[in-house]
Amino acid sequence: MAKKDLLANAELTTAVKKDEKKYEGPTARVFLQPLENSGEEGVKVDQYEHVTLANESGIQRYSVHRGEYVDVPVPVFIALKEKYPNL
Repeated sequence: MAKKDLLANAELTTAVKKDEKKYEGPTARVFLQPLENSGEEGVKVDQYEHVTLANESGIQRYSVHRGEYVDVPVPVFIALKEKYPNL
């Protein structure tokens, strides 16, 4: 019997939840002004600012919603502060 057939006939299937790394350090509260619509009807503007942090331990992606106060990790705040100095 082929290996593929053995897997298809397996009686027990298990799933393991992947451990997600959560940031446990200090946070900072930020507020980004919402973007205006482009003026065309039916066109929606993405109201999220996307921040990607990459280092030797991996890549982390964050989405900061515009128009409301959001608590973000300090490294995300530093990246946003570089882009928006008046933050």
